Amino acid sequence: MLKLQWLQVHQFRTVKPGTRLLFSPSLNVLLGDNGTGKSTLLDLAAAVVSSDFTPLRHEALDLEYALAADSGRITVRVCNVPSPGEGTGGLSMDITVAPRDMAWPIVIHREGQQVRVSREGDTSDVVHERIAPEVGGRLWLVLMSGGIAWVEKTGEGTAAVEPLLAMAREVSALSDLRRFDEGLAHFDQLWQAELRLSRRAEGVLATGTGVASEDLLDGLRKVAAAQWGSPRYVLPSPSVPFLHDAARLLGFTSAEALLSPLETQPQGKYETLTLGHLDLCFVTASGQRLSARQLGYGQKRLVAFLHYLAHARAVVIADEVAHAFHPRQVRALLDQFGGRQALLTSQSPELLDSLTFDSPEEVRSTFVRCRREDDTGRLVWENLSPDAAGDVFAAWRAEPRHVGELLQSKGLW
Repeated sequence: MLKLQWLQVHQFRTVKPGTRLLFSPSLNVLLGDNGTGKSTLLDLAAAVVSSDFTPLRHEALDLEYALAADSGRITVRVCNVPSPGEGTGGLSMDITVAPRDMAWPIVIHREGQQVRVSREGDTSDVVHERIAPEVGGRLWLVLMSGGIAWVEKTGEGTAAVEPLLAMAREVSALSDLRRFDEGLAHFDQLWQAELRLSRRAEGVLATGTGVASEDLLDGLRKVAAAQWGSPRYVLPSPSVPFLHDAARLLGFTSAEALLSPLETQPQGKYETLTLGHLDLCFVTASGQRLSARQLGYGQKRLVAFLHYLAHARAVVIADEVAHAFHPRQVRALLDQFGGRQALLTSQSPELLDSLTFDSPEEVRSTFVRCRREDDTGRLVWENLSPDAAGDVFAAWRAEPRHVGELLQSKGLW
């Protein structure tokens, strides 16, 4: 899984130029008062990890960052000079891709609709290719375009750049990542999701739009053939893991997802079917059935967050992750992260008090301080200093106590 290693900000809004942040491959918690740019940093991290800068096309920016996984490493410098209209003509990207199974790193420069590709340190074999405007600031499409351009211009064959294309597919898997906010936006968006089925000789295929997760799609694939032509498709919670977890954490005996046909279109030997009107139904021990829309605020937020986790399979970016959750649920949700990288905020101590540490280095890699300079008003984002991290770890190990209280006593939160 690709994860964010570091981010350097040369220019972005009021962030102090030269800001450089290192990120843990597991938990990263942002500390700071309101108005210190925590949500801004999460939104920027989401743009960087998803490598889709089209939402920022009207803003001046100059960033560097690195994504890394077992399959290799990608370093990017992206600059944008806003231009009139809706295009991304002012966006440029300098990318170095070093796949583990590739003998030589490849360098890609994207300027407007032009892509230039070369081996690192060798400008004699530069090739050029024009890309479609819709590629925009989407890194995975730029990587694909660069690999295809290399193959077409050099005649080396796709095997030469297959590791690059494999990394492009890894980036593509992160392309829909967004920040999970402190409200119910994700919960409300669930009901707009549509899922499409295609019945073919080789079986039933399923795709989704909106925030539909692979959990929903996989569950639908399992039941679609048996329920084809039904007025309603029923996905029991054992076939939809996030729904199963939601029922368990909320104290229900079971749950199911319900979908209704919206449109059926025969296409030659294929038949396609669009499903919508999603509802999630939970069943109590007494047999009472409740729609997710009838749940309380905290229950809705937990359902939405579990669905978000089913969608964000490598990186989690969440604002106020402990908001409206019982401490037991906060700990259970952290256990759900598995091997994901997480960038989180919480003004509640419940998240912080669930943390444990094995070393000062782990303390330092876990926290990012966010503050605003009094004299300039600039946002300052920084990792803890080695001394501050060592001090926190020594105090925590000598007298294990609530982490939030400890950070406050040190003036760090």
